[in-house]
Amino acid sequence: MEPSAIVVSVVVCFGAAVALIIVAVVVSARRERARRDALRLWAKHNGWQVVDKPQVDWGRRMPGRNRRGVSLALFGTVGGHPVSIADYSYTTSSTSTDANGATQTTTTTHHHVAVVVRLRMPRPTVAVHRRGGGSKLWRSLFGDKATAIGYEAFDSAYRVNASDPSLVRAVIGGPLVAEHVAGRLPDWSVEGNELLTFHQGRIGAPERIPAQVGPLLRVADLLEQHAST
Repeated sequence: MEPSAIVVSVVVCFGAAVALIIVAVVVSARRERARRDALRLWAKHNGWQVVDKPQVDWGRRMPGRNRRGVSLALFGTVGGHPVSIADYSYTTSSTSTDANGATQTTTTTHHHVAVVVRLRMPRPTVAVHRRGGGSKLWRSLFGDKATAIGYEAFDSAYRVNASDPSLVRAVIGGPLVAEHVAGRLPDWSVEGNELLTFHQGRIGAPERIPAQVGPLLRVADLLEQHAST
């Protein structure tokens, strides 16, 4: 093949790749616009409010600890509780080196959905998370921390973090422990009167919002029932 033909082929391939990237960006932007329009329409019909880049600090309690990571939030009321559901993201970078010593940096954006329920009264700072392999190994080697509940079925599956371990039992009661052991509740954390949980992804179909809020509302109800006993 003539050198000129090779150059033309390279230019054509490069142009096609650029065109595909542009098309992908345009399609992604349209999908995101359609998703947000659907959320706004649902919110309008259900008495909720949509806020772009709300002034909240939930990000510091989530993976990545990006205080400015909440880009969109919906605020409403369910079961007598003010509730929120939000899009949150943070970015990580990794660098790799090939056989020739050249380095390449890859950037990845991680997306999560935050769900927040506002309690009627503030509670001590406590968090409950399902144990991973490392946490289980640590417990097997060094035993339970002072925040353990004292019920093996719960303590072996969940770890509790608290700024003051002596207040854990004032927050977590038997019915809440039982619901966790049965696998019906999400991980959560409470600070003041804000109860929070999160999962990977973005806010999807708006009609699923009540179902996404439901499990955390159950946690809120059990926390408040225990506080009143």
